[in-house]
Amino acid sequence: MPIHEAWNLKEAEQRIEQYRKGTCTLTISLPDGSFLPEGTPVGIEQTRHAFNFGGSLAQVRSLHGQGVLEEYKVNFARLFNYSTIGFYWSLHERRRGEWNLQDYTRDAIDWAQSKGMTLRGHPLMWHNAIPKWISDTNRPVSEIDKDIKEHVRRLVRLYPEIHQWDLYNEAPGIRLVDPDWGARRWVESTGGAGPMTALVVKEVRSVKPDGYFILNHFNGNDPEYWDQVEFCLSNDVPFDAIGIQTHMHSRDSVLQEEEMNEMLKRFSVFEKPLHLSEISVLSCEPFESYKEIKAYKESINQARRQGKDLPFINSSPEWEKYQADYTRDFYTLAFSYPKVEAIIWWSVSDRAAWRGAPAGLLDRDCRPKPVYRVLDKLINQQWKTRLRTSTDESGSIGLRGFYGSYRLTVSLGKKSYVGSFEISRDSDNTVNIHLTKLIPES
Repeated sequence: MPIHEAWNLKEAEQRIEQYRKGTCTLTISLPDGSFLPEGTPVGIEQTRHAFNFGGSLAQVRSLHGQGVLEEYKVNFARLFNYSTIGFYWSLHERRRGEWNLQDYTRDAIDWAQSKGMTLRGHPLMWHNAIPKWISDTNRPVSEIDKDIKEHVRRLVRLYPEIHQWDLYNEAPGIRLVDPDWGARRWVESTGGAGPMTALVVKEVRSVKPDGYFILNHFNGNDPEYWDQVEFCLSNDVPFDAIGIQTHMHSRDSVLQEEEMNEMLKRFSVFEKPLHLSEISVLSCEPFESYKEIKAYKESINQARRQGKDLPFINSSPEWEKYQADYTRDFYTLAFSYPKVEAIIWWSVSDRAAWRGAPAGLLDRDCRPKPVYRVLDKLINQQWKTRLRTSTDESGSIGLRGFYGSYRLTVSLGKKSYVGSFEISRDSDNTVNIHLTKLIPES
């Protein structure tokens, strides 16, 4: 039976208390300008995290039009304030010059916006999701260069509601594709992953100067990724954050406590925010190796070509417990590092999960699995501040709470008032709240 040996998280819990909370004094005034009398009951509830707890909406491509989509959305919105939107070029411009954003992507953008989520476009460019006419082995690099520059500028121009973007996804991985591929020839013509990143950042900042642009790679231990980051920093390339993927489908890819600590410490020295950008933890027995993953992926592709039902590995109760226990420790350790700014789960549902393995927080019917309930408890209870208290002799309240947005409610006699405030790293020690909204009792 799979067993996750609990990590030693005492220091992580101390860091969470130190780095994820702020202390302030609330001074609260009524609509007439008077301050609250001593002993006034006050309710305080955090309504949104400052931290980015996120999930990928790339799965909506497969769930679009299915009855489970609404259940998926309800459960997604309960956990997350941050969403990754898939912009895979090969799906939206199959023929050159015919850009057509698919309905499922437009719907995902509109829905996430309606829920007040921060949106992240994924990605501006990725050699594994480009149209055939870009990867053509016969096209001149000069033409490819023009098309790529126009494409990345187009994305940030057409979708201003998306403030954050992954740049060239997994740029060091270009070495793994055919040397004659158009995209590889283009990257190499720029001088490699670092100079190419500088070029892409220059193009997108010409359209969106205040955009938030993120490096992203599948292997935090890849020395070429380290080189890419160092090149960008030493050459003052204006990127904003470093993304690290942690897809743990095989035994050798599962991060142990010491490995994860080392990885986060190592990347923290760059003094850039860190995004754990794509997380997968299985609720089935992991593959033995990447070679086995590739063979299984080929069986899926073969079934797709033949029009057959796609193979899928079932989740099991014992592995679901492992998934939940491991994820609790993973998130706690990640949240404790002050440079970590976002944690993003990749396949939110087991239905149409990436690589055909059950890595979802939800099952194939989009119902919560044990891992979902673990994250719900962490994000919405343990790491969220809510309390009932009362004003002191000066009419104020001392508060220490998690960074984020808050709602405050006050009852005086038969009247109820509400106010709002923020706690952030940049907050003043004193937060003035003016109660302007009167709620008549029903």
